[in-house]
Amino acid sequence: MLWSVRQAGPAAASYVFGTMHVKDHQAYTFYDSACTRINECEALALELDLGRIDQEAQARLMQQSPAQSLETLLTARKLEKVRRFFLRVLEVDIYPLRQLSPLLISNLINERLLQEDHPIALDEMLWRYAKQQEKRILGIETYEEQLQVLQQISPEVQAQSIVAMAQQFRQHRRHLLRLTALYAGGNLPQLHKASKRSLSGMRYQMLYRRNELMAERIGEMINGQSVFCAIGAGHLYGGKGVLRLLKQQGFTVAPVLS
Repeated sequence: MLWSVRQAGPAAASYVFGTMHVKDHQAYTFYDSACTRINECEALALELDLGRIDQEAQARLMQQSPAQSLETLLTARKLEKVRRFFLRVLEVDIYPLRQLSPLLISNLINERLLQEDHPIALDEMLWRYAKQQEKRILGIETYEEQLQVLQQISPEVQAQSIVAMAQQFRQHRRHLLRLTALYAGGNLPQLHKASKRSLSGMRYQMLYRRNELMAERIGEMINGQSVFCAIGAGHLYGGKGVLRLLKQQGFTVAPVLS
């Protein structure tokens, strides 16, 4: 999950690290290795700079218009059926959350499916560590850009993903547990394959287009300075992954073995 990225010449290495945005202990498998490399760098770059959250943009990211809420997109009967299911199996009531983006509701459900061994997700722990080490913090994306990604995915598709999660709950839970096991085992090719398959019709917006943007921004950031870049592990691998795109920019990319 940890790769060095070097320019030609004697410049210090930068790093690209694959994270999981969860609190499960398996997501922390490579935490110590990551901290060691953060110490070597001048700055930490996350998908979002957690210290510069635009509150207004964050509110727009979370809220849907009334016409795009679960209450409107699903029949009252189906919404109540899905609500009762998640109340029973996870003790999560989605009704008070019905005005949120359905994708965010899905994320909240996924968090409850995994163990919460740590008080915060891995990304935030890395952010806190870098701040303690007085490293500069950079953001690869902005909330506005992530909002635009969500807006490209139809509300109907988002809502149906929650219905499908309830209807195929055991299969979905096995999929999440497999993802965390693949991550802890450092199996990047299989993790990429499983992540890509789960995105289905949202693959271009959620993965490929963001990979292009991340690789472009990372290439600019590490030009002349050493930066530890932490992004979702699903963005690293593949022909359209960030690592390949950085190679195409002329960087030398190599795995860092623990």
